[in-house]
Amino acid sequence: MRSNAFLNASALALSAVLATPALAANDAADAAASDASPATDAATSAAAPAAAGSGRNEIVVIGTGQTRQVQGLTAEDIAVATPGTSPLAVLSKLPSVNFQSASPLGTNEWTTRISVRGFTQNQLGFTLDGVPLGDMSYSNFNGLHISRAITSDNIGMTELSQGAGALSTASSSNLGGTIAFESLDPSYDMGLTTAATFGSNDAWRLFARFETGDLGGGVRAYVSGTYSDTPKWKGKGSQELWQINSKLVAPMGDRGELKIFANYSEMADADYADLTPDILDRHGYDWDYLRYDFETAQDIASNLQNGVYVDDYEGYGTLTGDDAYYDGYGLRKDLLIGMSVDYDLTDELHVRVSPYYHNNRGIGTWWTPYVPTPGGSSLSVRGTEYFINRMGVTGSLSYDLFRGNQIEVGGWYEVNDYDTARDYFGLDDAPTSSISHHEFPKNPFAYDYFYKFDINTYQYYVQDTWELTDSLKVSGGWKGIQVDIDASNDPSRTSASWATQGSLTAKDMFLPQVGVNYRPIYEVELFGSYAENMRAFTTTPFITSPDQFAAIREQGLKPETSKTFEGGLRFHLPKFEASVVGYHVKFDNRLFSVSPCSAIESCPSVLNNVGSVTTKGVEVTGQYRVTPALSLYAAYAYTDASYDDDVLNGAGELVAASGGKSVVDQPEHLINGEISYDDGTFIGRAHVNYQSKRYATYENDLSFKGRALVDLTVGYRVNSDDALDGTEIQLNVTNVTDEKYVSTIGQSGGYQASYAPGDWQYFMVGAPRQWFVTLKKAF
Repeated sequence: MRSNAFLNASALALSAVLATPALAANDAADAAASDASPATDAATSAAAPAAAGSGRNEIVVIGTGQTRQVQGLTAEDIAVATPGTSPLAVLSKLPSVNFQSASPLGTNEWTTRISVRGFTQNQLGFTLDGVPLGDMSYSNFNGLHISRAITSDNIGMTELSQGAGALSTASSSNLGGTIAFESLDPSYDMGLTTAATFGSNDAWRLFARFETGDLGGGVRAYVSGTYSDTPKWKGKGSQELWQINSKLVAPMGDRGELKIFANYSEMADADYADLTPDILDRHGYDWDYLRYDFETAQDIASNLQNGVYVDDYEGYGTLTGDDAYYDGYGLRKDLLIGMSVDYDLTDELHVRVSPYYHNNRGIGTWWTPYVPTPGGSSLSVRGTEYFINRMGVTGSLSYDLFRGNQIEVGGWYEVNDYDTARDYFGLDDAPTSSISHHEFPKNPFAYDYFYKFDINTYQYYVQDTWELTDSLKVSGGWKGIQVDIDASNDPSRTSASWATQGSLTAKDMFLPQVGVNYRPIYEVELFGSYAENMRAFTTTPFITSPDQFAAIREQGLKPETSKTFEGGLRFHLPKFEASVVGYHVKFDNRLFSVSPCSAIESCPSVLNNVGSVTTKGVEVTGQYRVTPALSLYAAYAYTDASYDDDVLNGAGELVAASGGKSVVDQPEHLINGEISYDDGTFIGRAHVNYQSKRYATYENDLSFKGRALVDLTVGYRVNSDDALDGTEIQLNVTNVTDEKYVSTIGQSGGYQASYAPGDWQYFMVGAPRQWFVTLKKAF
């Protein structure tokens, strides 16, 4: 209860600062800081959708009192976005957050990417109510995407640590920061919240949440259901998702609390086709898969297999063999269960225990023209399957040594049985595809591999927080982490070229973190911190040949590490909140696949240490309350991220002249501006997100221009004494100016050393202007 309360306490203090005179704000902030547990309850309740008409209209919660750069968003920010929008997309308004997606709501997992200060998505850490979500990559082996973990309507708070997460964060990938999601607590009042959305391309979504209210003694719960069908803005196919979320909260006397959640989801996610600059020039932004034109897709495959790469096709003109594939989609089923017990054993001693369980089955598919079905179609469906069965526990024990000084020890343990397979499924030689887009294909006729992984994660931490005076707080501690991965394969389903077996361990038992916060007057606070982090190995090094894996072991591969310095100021005035932060990050042991020998020897590539990255930058955030209903917000981030070294192969030959070049996919300038209005009846919000150009190759010889995206929200709430009370209508328009731009880069095959017209497809374009209307009703 105490360890997770700081951002909620900040939200409570911010509400007071923006709505009352300075003296009252000071008293409210002091009250919030002095007792974290009540602040948690009050802020969580305030963040609920029922408070949307309160007129507080917060935009960003600045981490008051923190020794690190910490900022957050409340449920109100998600409520103003289009229902079903990815919580990651909402986070894009915070400084240094680079969010990209080909879908208007940011929910297509193949194309959705988030990076912070130049660190990619798989180098960040993510949690939901303290439960680790892994690195949220498309082929996640140790977690799941937030859009499947919980529906956005049930998220109460999102916290971003741009530089380094708390020592207690359960993550083995958080090199460059963490994102912690907190679910809404059930209300004390019985009620039903409903919402129906309709929009562009005949998209629709239904949501309902039933609150039991107080069942006695403060015990309360909710259960919600969500179904959405969001067709793609180009081509054919849609994303279909249904979810069930449930949560129970039960007080344990006056000393503690029990919380339990159980969430289930099923998703069928039609993908967008990857592009190259050449394909984009020849076919335009609307080019996509050939879904529902199976005959043309079979003709292309037959030509490829007979050595004809370029040909004319009726209705399409001249196509190369890789211009157009038939289709690709992803399927996911997830069950996530978590529980937490927070209890004060004594007035000074507090314990927290949080076990969890996660089960996942998933597949990513591609109708490949390169592998025909024996005795059937010239196409087959290549599948990459995922099976996750993991369970774990996090916990801590904190003790108030004396007033103002708290020492805490804790840890995290997870055991994960993970399987993955690359297999091929047959298709009939028929006018239409014999495999549906809504079911897992069965009976593969061939395998590349079938790997089994046993993954054990151990983490501990020790930290001490000492408020030396009313104005000065220092914190310090360290964590240790070890991740053991043991890999084997099924010989009957693995070809000899993929028959890798073995183990890898990533281990560092001392990763320190220190910080200080000094508040000479209430209106100003100074803070600074230093943190070291390590990213454990993933399963990627094993998905290779035995010779490649042996080369990895022989070179003594080290896990990626980072050292982060940051410091800044926060300002708290009656109508104005702001922060200014500077940082410096050294990222070492960057892993990249290169050849261990000379080019003429032509040996396969292996994962290799290719040096370091240096990143430095500045983040500025400010928000001004013009009136109780009208707020202005702006954020700017400057990021200078560059590679320190060229990439060489094992023979010392140059692979990429990347030394001194900018990090791929990292804009140097990020600017956000927002005007927000909410008087309890009328809602209005206009937001602009600008990003400068991004490089797509390590040698920086291909870049995509910057873009500015404008989103708009307008709404009306009914406040009356009749049956219409609690009704709300909301219009959302994304990409208002209909900007044409490149969104995700590197999602297919990674980044290239340098640009060549014949490169494989490696980027996506963003969605054009889209609109959505939502009708909400609370009973």
